[in-house]
Amino acid sequence: MVDQKVICLLSVNDKKRVWGRRLGHANWRLISKLSKLQLVKGLPNIDYYSDALCGGCQKGKIVKSSFKTKDIVSTSRPLELLHIDLFGPINTASLYESKYGLVIVDDYNRWTWVKFLRSKDNAYGVFSNFCTQIQSKKEMKILKVRSDHGGEFKLEPFESFCEKHGIIHEFSSPRTQQQNGVVERKNKTLQEMARTMIHENNLAKHFWVEVVNTTCYVQNRIYIRPILEKTTYELFKGRRPNTSYFHQFGCTCYILNNKLYLKKFDAKTQRGIFLGYSERSKAYRVYNSETLCVEESMHVKFDDKEPGNETPEQGESFADIQVPAPKPDQTIESEDSLEAEPTPEAQDDVASDEAQDGSQRANQSKNTFKYKSSHLEDQIIGNKERPRRTRSYFGQEESMIGLLSVIEPTTVDDEGEKNHKKGGLNCVFGNFFFNVLDNCPQVQSLK
Repeated sequence: MVDQKVICLLSVNDKKRVWGRRLGHANWRLISKLSKLQLVKGLPNIDYYSDALCGGCQKGKIVKSSFKTKDIVSTSRPLELLHIDLFGPINTASLYESKYGLVIVDDYNRWTWVKFLRSKDNAYGVFSNFCTQIQSKKEMKILKVRSDHGGEFKLEPFESFCEKHGIIHEFSSPRTQQQNGVVERKNKTLQEMARTMIHENNLAKHFWVEVVNTTCYVQNRIYIRPILEKTTYELFKGRRPNTSYFHQFGCTCYILNNKLYLKKFDAKTQRGIFLGYSERSKAYRVYNSETLCVEESMHVKFDDKEPGNETPEQGESFADIQVPAPKPDQTIESEDSLEAEPTPEAQDDVASDEAQDGSQRANQSKNTFKYKSSHLEDQIIGNKERPRRTRSYFGQEESMIGLLSVIEPTTVDDEGEKNHKKGGLNCVFGNFFFNVLDNCPQVQSLK
């Protein structure tokens, strides 16, 4: 070693690492400040700085990497990069049994599309149809698509479609939502606005598709693209948006009834609730309170000052919610609150009413068919609550039929023996009636 003339270029001092462990792996800036200002005793005056990674500190203190805000626009035209994401499942299915929503955001102008799915398996079919339609409409080609590592975006048909049409499919890092933050923030914005509109107007939850559609429609016209300082609509359509036809969501509206035949003095409108705007035609989407269905119409008048009534849940009737049946307790309380001390004239009226009620009860008791409790139920023929009928009940033309007893015996012999033992005349009259009926031509024709 003497002949080689070795020069020492670095000296290693383990004293600061020892003190770092002694102080519980505190921050090096804190230890250095304690040493320079001499705030504690016994701490050596050496340079405390982090020249190497500490395994213990990395295991206990490591955090996620920071993501800075971009101050430039990465794309130069629409459809150059699309951000896609799926939200759901929603606990309450929509009117068309949808439980998922596919959100697609253009990176350049931040125009948003929302497609609703029944299951995740339908994501490929909906997205492929969307790509074909939007490329034909804008006469531009989609270059890249960015999504997370969801299973619905990693299917073989999805990858084959991208390769066939020359679309580059990019993925964000696993469990790193910040790299797909454009569509993640859009999801949050759509859901928060939709939740606010649902609960403000007391809408049923199965209308969430209509609310999200309206939210997306409004945001595409009022959202300002950062850096470019223009609305999304102007960047996508090339002109400023018009909001003069906007109306308060959930307000009361009146729909022109041009479907049914109306008579001279029938109402020309039907009451409804405003739900949003049509996607494929220049019309409004409204909930008809009379037909209990969602329809599109241009002939609508709005009352923005009056909120709409609460919409019914699935399987309920709108009339049941609009006019609820009174409770028995409420009815009794209202009747008691109207009670007052009666006047002498009122007392006379009450007495006369009670007399009439008593006479009616007496008449009802006379007309009520009475039977002994000792009679067995299976031996009673006919309705036991029905009043007794006599021969005058049937009239002159049916006098022969009126001779028959309402409660007929099971057999003639049994009835004759019973009446003979009792010493009554029912057996004689019974045999006489049957003989007359056998010779009556009217009864023969009825048989």
